[in-house]
Amino acid sequence: MSEQTETVHFYDEGERLPDDLPASPFPIFKQWFDQAWNERITPNANAMTISTLHEDGYPDSRIVLCKEIEPSNGSIVFYTNYNGAKGKQLAANAFASVVFHWDKYERQVRIRGPIVHASEEESDRYFASRRLESRLGAWISDQSQPIESREALLNKASEVISKLNLDASALMNGEDIEIPRPPHWGGFRLHAMHMELWAGGVGRIHDRARWTRDLRIENDQPIAGEWSSTRLQP
Repeated sequence: MSEQTETVHFYDEGERLPDDLPASPFPIFKQWFDQAWNERITPNANAMTISTLHEDGYPDSRIVLCKEIEPSNGSIVFYTNYNGAKGKQLAANAFASVVFHWDKYERQVRIRGPIVHASEEESDRYFASRRLESRLGAWISDQSQPIESREALLNKASEVISKLNLDASALMNGEDIEIPRPPHWGGFRLHAMHMELWAGGVGRIHDRARWTRDLRIENDQPIAGEWSSTRLQP
């Protein structure tokens, strides 16, 4: 009996999800996210892999940065070029899957759900907060489109400065000048229908739980039911 008890104790070491799973996974997710962001063990602690559906029927994945978590309605926000590959794929099939992985903490979060555009006000506000070169870059790059050379891409910068009637000398001096948000650039909001939290365990006996809820989108607004949860084997 004592040997069996020691074995159970051995596998129970490390971080664990609550025995009684909370009604919503978002408070735990937000706590994990905030810790990773505040401690900044990696530069982009808000990085997540997002997968969309390519027109050929296969999934397409890349890294984007999560810029906001909204526990009250169970959503996350990221920003991108609407005319890029992911923007076009989301326009055709407004559903996505994302994964956060914080290796240092042995934590993973998986989220799936429908996508809507963030409001114009949200997109304007976030765009204005970006670094000067990032705001300018949003105008320069036709994301995902072919270009003949690196030099041609850099030459587009001069064209954009002229097109926007910007003060080139002020730019060169690093002055923070106003640059409007491009109409093709803005935010997306993913409303979670499925969410999974994973905490690493000894001997790969991880702690893992999944939450699901009924959710539909009407006029870009979520109509959501209550979360249901279940613990999963690793």
